[in-house]
Amino acid sequence: MGKKGEDSLEGHVSGQANKPLSQPAHALPHERVAEEIGANTRDGLTSGEANSRLEQYGKNELGEAGGVNPGKILVRQIANAMTLVLIMAMAVSFGIQSWIEGGVISAVIILNIVVGFVQEFKAEKTMDSLRSLSSPTANVVRDGSTVNVPTVEVVPGDMVELKTGDTIPADIRIIEAVNFETDEALLTGESLPVRKEADSTFEDDTGPGDRLNVAYSSSTVTKGRARGIVFATGMYTEIGTIASALRAKGSKVRPVKRKDDGSAKPHRYVEAWTLTGSDAVGRFLGVNVGTPLQKKLSRLAILLFGIAVICAIIVLAANDFSSRQEVIIYAVSSSRVVL
Repeated sequence: MGKKGEDSLEGHVSGQANKPLSQPAHALPHERVAEEIGANTRDGLTSGEANSRLEQYGKNELGEAGGVNPGKILVRQIANAMTLVLIMAMAVSFGIQSWIEGGVISAVIILNIVVGFVQEFKAEKTMDSLRSLSSPTANVVRDGSTVNVPTVEVVPGDMVELKTGDTIPADIRIIEAVNFETDEALLTGESLPVRKEADSTFEDDTGPGDRLNVAYSSSTVTKGRARGIVFATGMYTEIGTIASALRAKGSKVRPVKRKDDGSAKPHRYVEAWTLTGSDAVGRFLGVNVGTPLQKKLSRLAILLFGIAVICAIIVLAANDFSSRQEVIIYAVSSSRVVL
């Protein structure tokens, strides 16, 4: 996905365009969508305008195709707060020769890593397979003529022509439809094809399955023909939103806040570096990545670890920080109970 001139995906509203319209596309008449997005419903975009928009919005693709790396997935499962706390608890148990409890914790660690690895591996495979759903080419109107272009070069404002058997290249606001039906099972789970219509409009918060004036990227045409305006490409499409959620990765570097003239004061650089560092720590600890449940579990692990350290310090302080073996074992046992 292109980065240049691209708006942040954070806060993107379902049904909106790459560059937000006054309302989601399904809530606007197609004439209004064409006006706001700068589309020519008769002659389409000029070649020059299409190239300019490609530069502005980036390629119409679901991120870089890098395949699935099992090694990286395994490292991510081991190097997180929950697993590290469990490893420390295991070390403490073996340190005081509590072999049974140490063995149990070891089994929990292995189970946690295996389950996490399998889940993330499946998510990565799904993410990788999503890229193969799109058709390699699309029929669009450019300079008044219908041409066949690579799907990755489809841009917002393009006029797309669809017929039975086509795979839809991007999210499209339909402007003409003749007995037009699409298969949206991959998005909505709807087992039957959905009949589309051009002239209806719907409330802003209408769900994807009920937006009958929109055809979605990667769904297929099962019947009829239609023409429509591309309003969302790449990661801004509904299928792109799914891909983004599966990937769950954002930029690792915080941008420097600059003035209108592009300059920035030194403290802005310090601020950006500090936030980037805190983000990196948060990713490592697992408190700002993953599902809400995973984040809560990571915070719980950190809390338990902190309580365990405090308990050990209290025990040592009560015994004047004596280095006698029985005192150390008592302190370690207290922290192990918490973990």
